[in-house]
Amino acid sequence: MNNRAERKTISCCVVTLSLALVAWVVSLTPGAAGPGTLTPAPDKLEVCKFPGIEPGRILLETGCRYDGSLVIASSNVTLDCQGATIANTTRRGIIIRPGLQNVVIRDCRLHDTGGILIEGQTPADDPEARENARANSSSGVFLEHLTISESFMTGVFVDHYVVGAVIRNSIVEDGHHVGIYLEHGSRQNTVSGNLIRNNGLFTNYGVRRIGPTRREGLSVDGSAKNLIENNTFERNALGGIMHYKNCWEFHTTNPESRPRLQGSDDNVIRGNVFRDMDIGIWVASRQSRDLVMWDCGDPSPYENPVSLELMMGERPWGRSDRLNGYHFNPELIAGFVDKRALAPRWPFPMGLHLFEDFAEDNTYSGNCFERVKTGIRIEDDHNTVEANRFIGDFEYIYLGSPFRSRVLNRPIEGTVIRDNMHVSPSGNSFLQNSFLAEGEHEGTILRQEGSSVLQQDNPQAERC
Repeated sequence: MNNRAERKTISCCVVTLSLALVAWVVSLTPGAAGPGTLTPAPDKLEVCKFPGIEPGRILLETGCRYDGSLVIASSNVTLDCQGATIANTTRRGIIIRPGLQNVVIRDCRLHDTGGILIEGQTPADDPEARENARANSSSGVFLEHLTISESFMTGVFVDHYVVGAVIRNSIVEDGHHVGIYLEHGSRQNTVSGNLIRNNGLFTNYGVRRIGPTRREGLSVDGSAKNLIENNTFERNALGGIMHYKNCWEFHTTNPESRPRLQGSDDNVIRGNVFRDMDIGIWVASRQSRDLVMWDCGDPSPYENPVSLELMMGERPWGRSDRLNGYHFNPELIAGFVDKRALAPRWPFPMGLHLFEDFAEDNTYSGNCFERVKTGIRIEDDHNTVEANRFIGDFEYIYLGSPFRSRVLNRPIEGTVIRDNMHVSPSGNSFLQNSFLAEGEHEGTILRQEGSSVLQQDNPQAERC
């Protein structure tokens, strides 16, 4: 089930903090420190045991390595690791139980763990239950100045229906999966001032991920009204930020799977840096992907499988089409991932199993892109791209969706692209370095005056 009208009318949860709580949190936050742990680690660590967790301020010891998993099940807890390391666990390194208030985790190192889980609640599939789950979400959860490395699960997982969590001034790097994950039904979370790099490149077994198995720095999976600002995304395997609404995957095999009823909508992404990746931001990143192996529970508007003839036709192709296997190598996204096929399906007949994806009304402003192949790829409606900087010659904007527009006759609507700046060593215009697929978008507002070109001799224009 997926109803755009329902998603548009869902009332916004308002998360409020008392002035006393705000003052308490600010007092814990250092001023000008950069991302990552604040306290240097000694060369040699002693193996220590976790203290008991109860309300108040809990201190770990800087020179200690704590093996195992720490569970926070009480409100009004500040865990200050003082630079200590949590390591070598086959489970989450830290779990924050649902329904708590005022939990702060700071100055910790997590290495080779399952990362941090801010646990949510699983409601029944009706509007009242979902709103109750959000209302009873943990509030006042702050994760700050952490260094999370080589996680074999997501570095930080913000679970379903969590509202108002803050992840800031931290480093999430070298993870085997996604760096930070905002799960379906969650809202109004903040991801700010973090360094998110080198995630999603390898599996837990050290095998390099390829094609659609690669993962991103930040997943916004059916999560709405979040603020993502002033982060740096570098060298993540698939890209920086992926917006999508999970297709209710593995609904027949996973008893905990639930339908996703909220799109990746109304998010603000501003002031971030994206570099050294294929794609900076992909809006509705599963709009055109083959999901045959995902066991999707959503109804599909397509008569699956959809023929690949469109891919091999006369349509021009953008750079992100090519790097994702479209057109030149459709087997990359269809044939080799379809384990149900009794024999290789190359070259034809081949088809894609497509499901509609939802990521609307997002704003991308003041971001900077350099050394990427595609800056922002847009495959859903009413998104705004304004006052960003694009440094170099690459595909700044991709706008279109070949299957939705040509098979369903529904072009991408209402995109706003305005006042962006760029430096092109080749002297190309903004549009020459963008791909706006003919016939695949309508009602687009494009305002890119000549004054938006940054001069190459301006030192501020040379890089992000």
